Amino acid sequence: MSYISHENKKVLLAEHQKSILDILVYLLKAWDYEVITATKGASVLEIVRQQQPDIIIIDYTLPGIDGLIDGLEVSKALKEDFLTAHIPVIILIDKKHMRKKMLEIEQGVDDYIANPPDPIDLEVRLEMALRRTAYQLHANALTKLPGNRRIEKVIQTKIEQGLDFSVAYYDIDNFKSFNDKYGYMKGDNLIRHTAYIISTIVKRYGNKDDFVGHIGGDDFVVVTTPENEVIIASESISNFNRLAQFHYSVEDRQMGYITVKDRRGNLLNTPLVSISIAIVNNKESKAQSIVEIMEIVNEVKRYLKTLPGSNFLINRRVSAKREKEDLDQKVSVEHKSVTKSTRGVKYKPLGQILLESQVLSPQQLEVALSKHWSTGQKIGTSIMDLGMASAGDIARALELQLDIPHFDLRKLKSDKELKELIRMIPLDVMKDHHIIPVDKEKNVISLVMLDPKDFKAIDEVRSLNNGCSIVTFFVLENEFKEIWERTIKENSDIIQKEKQNIG
Repeated sequence: MSYISHENKKVLLAEHQKSILDILVYLLKAWDYEVITATKGASVLEIVRQQQPDIIIIDYTLPGIDGLIDGLEVSKALKEDFLTAHIPVIILIDKKHMRKKMLEIEQGVDDYIANPPDPIDLEVRLEMALRRTAYQLHANALTKLPGNRRIEKVIQTKIEQGLDFSVAYYDIDNFKSFNDKYGYMKGDNLIRHTAYIISTIVKRYGNKDDFVGHIGGDDFVVVTTPENEVIIASESISNFNRLAQFHYSVEDRQMGYITVKDRRGNLLNTPLVSISIAIVNNKESKAQSIVEIMEIVNEVKRYLKTLPGSNFLINRRVSAKREKEDLDQKVSVEHKSVTKSTRGVKYKPLGQILLESQVLSPQQLEVALSKHWSTGQKIGTSIMDLGMASAGDIARALELQLDIPHFDLRKLKSDKELKELIRMIPLDVMKDHHIIPVDKEKNVISLVMLDPKDFKAIDEVRSLNNGCSIVTFFVLENEFKEIWERTIKENSDIIQKEKQNIG
């Protein structure tokens, strides 16, 4: 008898043999799982990022763009990413390969089973994997980020390997006052949103093997490298300052503080939440232990708590002794410029715009945000997936938010003209930055972009085309996919040459 409720449990099944795929889909649905399928290894990581399944079943070999790719490689990539490491992975493998690949199977996967699997065996394996995950995630069920043991292991490994690394400790200021006034459910939402902000910033500006952990409550840890510590901290502060205020009522946002009672019952005006980031790196002097690092982190944290607003501070020497004057001199210039740049900026999240235009109700927005934070989907995609708004509603709201026009797919160039346009930008640049050229007149290139504020991408295209002018349009994810697939399909000869040049 099952002890785990399968209702709303989502399984990603990555299988390329149709006969096996059909049987497994039938069985999984009969067991009340929601099933997502993938037939190519190249699509698995993207599907996981968008859908955040509860469990993944991967065939040992999957057809990719360039032939067969190892399902174990996909599994290892999932386990190396802090955003997906918690998702259990079961490998389907032919019996003839099982003994030969046993050691590899044990590295980077949670379980394996002979392919095609025995139905009873598969049901039990799924049940046990979900049960183990539910137990392991108990401490961090809110954010699904790794907890204390994994944090300690990551830092200890860096110390033992003698690598240069930075440990950044994030702490939300005035969180208790927020929680007292708005309640624990709103408090949980703020913590989940903060986890999402930190994770997306680290993924965007950090290294492939950077790490984000959730100590508990409103405390987080990022492990990165010294060269990325400033950009990650400053962008985290910038995004937190812009977004966290929207967890408050309009009245409290306008006042800039909330009124709460202290332990003695006295009314106090408490500032809105901010974030303090204490950073320690061992670039100049190698750390000998986690205890030594955390002593410095706590020292820097205490100093940051004396400063108003959001701040980060880098202690570049691993030493337990630190004078206050030394700390004063090390307050980063970069964070000050970030704080200045965010003051007075009239920014509204997409959900807030849809709320104010009465496209969404407050209850619908809460549900959409929950999906957005937990899956990493763009909020507009989450809203459309939930059937709460149309693509037109989202596009109109984004035009207001971004002050950038939406690209009308009806104006897309013909196949012949498109073939000429895509010669201007290398495939890897288009793919990495999610951009596609759609027009060129004289010295002006028009780009469609998922993120039209990606100035790094715009500068790269400009430099690749002799400093030409760039006009940007935004498109929704499904629209970008449509243009991208058409680009790949109709221009396969150019794409193949481009791939050979990259290789």
